[in-house]
Amino acid sequence: MVGQQALNAYKTTAKQAEIPPVKLIHMLYERVLVHLDLAEKGIAQGSPKVRGENLGKAIAIITELNTSINSEDESEAALFLRGLYTAILVELPKVAVSQDVKILQRAAKYMRQLKELWERTAMAENGFVVGASGAPASLNTEHEALGADSPKVAAGGLSVSI
Repeated sequence: MVGQQALNAYKTTAKQAEIPPVKLIHMLYERVLVHLDLAEKGIAQGSPKVRGENLGKAIAIITELNTSINSEDESEAALFLRGLYTAILVELPKVAVSQDVKILQRAAKYMRQLKELWERTAMAENGFVVGASGAPASLNTEHEALGADSPKVAAGGLSVSI
């Protein structure tokens, strides 16, 4: 039995190794959105277990996205992403104590926008089929829509709020 489980794990890992990095990042965006939604549902249901498990998974995925940025890349985009991910990672653990779904919703809005931008840019450039939607969304527009109650962090000269 253990031998079969090990073989299945090996096959799964081998299949994942064949997935292009651009698609892996897309998959991370998709999964983090699922876990943020489930964490919110856990709060609504009064289930600390559901909230905690999914909050932890969302934090782990965002941490992975943050570490996937080339550490030598000092471009404005890289600095912005590092700042945004860091700001989200500072705020998300607060949900475990405060039960504040607004934090989850803000984080989900940003992650959804990043996923859409990724689809329109990196995915399209690498030949992946993406949905036909309009021009890339502006993170500044989303920032303005969130209002002044959002915590802020400076990232490469940009003010990032979550």
